[in-house]
Amino acid sequence: MCSSPIQNLEVIMYFAMSRLSSLDVRWAGLVDANHPEFMKNHHNPHYELIVVADGNIRLQMKDELLTLQSGDVLLLTPWEQHRGCKPHERSGRFFWVQFTCEPGLTPLGSDHAPHLNIIQASRSELYTIGRSHDEQLILPRRHRTSLQYKILSIFEQLVETIKRPRGYYRYFAAIQLSEMLWQIATEVLDHSEKDTLFPVSYLTFRGLLSHINNYFESELDREQLERVTDRKYEYLCQIFKKYAGMSIFQYVQELRVKRAEHLLVHTKKTVREIAETVGYSDPFYFSRLFKKVTGLPPQAYRAQKATL
Repeated sequence: MCSSPIQNLEVIMYFAMSRLSSLDVRWAGLVDANHPEFMKNHHNPHYELIVVADGNIRLQMKDELLTLQSGDVLLLTPWEQHRGCKPHERSGRFFWVQFTCEPGLTPLGSDHAPHLNIIQASRSELYTIGRSHDEQLILPRRHRTSLQYKILSIFEQLVETIKRPRGYYRYFAAIQLSEMLWQIATEVLDHSEKDTLFPVSYLTFRGLLSHINNYFESELDREQLERVTDRKYEYLCQIFKKYAGMSIFQYVQELRVKRAEHLLVHTKKTVREIAETVGYSDPFYFSRLFKKVTGLPPQAYRAQKATL
């Protein structure tokens, strides 16, 4: 027997997913909710995304009885038990996909999501910064999409990919799942009250950073940077420090040293040649700077890497 209708789902309202999460599709399919198998208890060790294709679906989850309509999206956590409930009228159909996510989704309550800094100016755009999980997609636990036909079309293709596997099919299936999650997350974001546009200062910073990343081995004077960005140098220094957490001069130094590290390990160039390549005419100044940043003189760094 199914319990009386309770449709709050208040404990978990959203999930946060890192933009660098690795998705792996395990199974996918299309279910007719009138089938007797749907009325049995179901649970699996993976996340599960459900999208109702047509009609209504009644789903029992613990003490919650949900009535899902065409276009409704529901995201289940690993081992979350659920089963269908036989309605008075004929039920519809729904697509489902089971998948893993690493790192996993972070559950959020309804009081947390509005305060999340979804639009973030990430320092990961710096060449000297490694991978970062600071940016997150906010996925709803339950949602009614206005992009029903687009998402259902992708879901239909995903099921076909799993049903008729060919070369690289799991890679392609992960891309299709990512596309659906992105569509859902973007729709939720667009309907929120958050300003989804980056400030002009950040766009200026990205333009400045792009120029520095391309020409860091050459002389970067203030007149050149002002001409490229159409902004005063003092303002450029201010916004670069704000978004990068360091000065332009410091970033150029670190970037040149990072390039020098690569050349020391992967070429036979002398220290003098490497210094000139990365933008320093004085090899002694370069050697002091290299040791300051890495803790080792260039030759010692090369010797250490050669033994690894």
